[in-house]
Amino acid sequence: MPRFLQSISHMLKLVWQAYPAACIGTLLLTILQGLIPLANAWVTKVLLDSLTQLFVGGRVTKEELIWLLVAQAVLMVATAMLPNLSRYLNAELGRRLTVLIQSTVYQKINCFQGIAYFENPQVYDKIHLAQQGAEQSSSQTLQILTEFIQSLVTLLSFVGVLFWFNLFLANLVLLAAFPQLLVQLKLGQQRFGLAFELSPMERRKYYYSFLLASVQAAKEVRLFGLGQYFLQKLLNLYKLVHQAERKQQQRELRWELGLSILSSVVASIAFIIVVFAAFGRRLTLGDITLYVSAVSSVQDALSRFIFAVAGLSESVLFHSYFQDLLALPSALPISAVTQTVPKLSSGLELRHVSFRYSEQQPWILRDVNLKIPVGSCLALVGLNGAGKTTLVKLLTRLYDPSDGQILWDGIDIREFQPDEFRQRIGTIFQDFMRYDLTVRENIGLGNLAQIDDINSIEQAAQQASIHDDILRLPQGYETELSRMFAEEGEGIDLSGGQWQKVATARMLTRSADLLILDEPTAALDAQAEYETYSHFAELMSGRTSFLISHRFSTVRMADAIAVLQDGRIIEYGVHDALINNQGTYAKLYNMQAECYLQSQHTKKR
Repeated sequence: MPRFLQSISHMLKLVWQAYPAACIGTLLLTILQGLIPLANAWVTKVLLDSLTQLFVGGRVTKEELIWLLVAQAVLMVATAMLPNLSRYLNAELGRRLTVLIQSTVYQKINCFQGIAYFENPQVYDKIHLAQQGAEQSSSQTLQILTEFIQSLVTLLSFVGVLFWFNLFLANLVLLAAFPQLLVQLKLGQQRFGLAFELSPMERRKYYYSFLLASVQAAKEVRLFGLGQYFLQKLLNLYKLVHQAERKQQQRELRWELGLSILSSVVASIAFIIVVFAAFGRRLTLGDITLYVSAVSSVQDALSRFIFAVAGLSESVLFHSYFQDLLALPSALPISAVTQTVPKLSSGLELRHVSFRYSEQQPWILRDVNLKIPVGSCLALVGLNGAGKTTLVKLLTRLYDPSDGQILWDGIDIREFQPDEFRQRIGTIFQDFMRYDLTVRENIGLGNLAQIDDINSIEQAAQQASIHDDILRLPQGYETELSRMFAEEGEGIDLSGGQWQKVATARMLTRSADLLILDEPTAALDAQAEYETYSHFAELMSGRTSFLISHRFSTVRMADAIAVLQDGRIIEYGVHDALINNQGTYAKLYNMQAECYLQSQHTKKR
């Protein structure tokens, strides 16, 4: 219960924060709409009693009838107008609440300095549910809160009438509501549990829909004839989801049919009590109308109130994921007292660095020791799974080492603010992003401060050997690299090699002290690779660079080479020395050289 009330309080604070004036207006309109049914019933009672008096020869003034008719007309106008005003305010409040909640969610996600949460499936599931909870909170919470307040006001007003008329009847109506309340709360928990259970299936449904309709998968889906295969998987998931939903709805139907019978019995008893009171001449025609209306209105208000409570309970359960997201600590500890990142003057050092993703998982890196003097290039080679990309994640402080230190001019990089530290680094990952934006933006994102500085962007493009290709595009640097968002016929896509050059240019927009290149030429042909690394050789002068590559023709350009195997550095030195040692490096180099010679021989034939 404390958590429930805490979540309700948090939801109300968000609503108030989104638009205070609309909150006040919505509250007043909701209270008025909750009171109108009683006002209508009371005016109808007085009007009927007055007409009855008139028919039996009683004295009723013309002014009294006019005022009653005016009151009835005002109530009819209010009944017609207030819901429209309320809908408008709710819609505006909902829009602002949506922006507030979504911005809060993504600001929190953006505050995660590392990527541990994104690579942990359990935590990522919670982030996904928090996003869903945020959407549900903004779209449904307002409606539920409004219904809750309105039904509560109506309920209290008519319950007062019933208590005044017959204490037994009032208690009977209220007591009959408790089973319905308990059942709806239980069903709400079951619906939430079902949503949690079906969440993995819903994500997989989205994935299969993406495969069937996305441009990224279109070629392979058609080449291998996968459309029907993925469609069948999607339909099977729909079948499983619908079976689970149908089972839940059947369970709800059984309970609701029983509750409907109980409600009908209570209404019948109430009607009998009113009729007997009328036969005893203790009630006027207006009284009978009022009390019958009161019983009906109490039952209706109770039903709406109970559904609102159940809906609120369900929303709170989803909202709790949103609160849990906001309460998540940083996966990357930030020092309370940080140092300014100096310009790299002596070099980078990895001292006894070990890493694993959790205590339950195996070690990825063990006791890695490396020194990269300023202005030099260190190449890292090794088989897939050796830990090379993990090492890049540590160097960019997307993770912290489990043991050991990474030193920047002798200072542990954990003593720097991550954002400030990363400003000193230019990186191109093997799985670099392809943004559905203009060419200028795709390059300028590497240095947001200069995203509109076309001269800097063109300079980076020239260094990456992509400038001439860009000039040949329909709108040059303003060409949309997107088939999804561009106007019809205006968006284009680049080749894999061109995209890699754009990513390289993005890295080069930043005046970085450290360049980290993770397979930067994997999609380039031999000529483009040679040209790119010729540019890199010029650009890396005076900078420290860290290179990962499977191509030994590229690795030879480095000042030093480290061989990583099973998370450990097993060889270190320059190319010629490593070849002479006849170790792992020499073996890998000779294998690649032999494959190259065989391919050349095949071409000549």
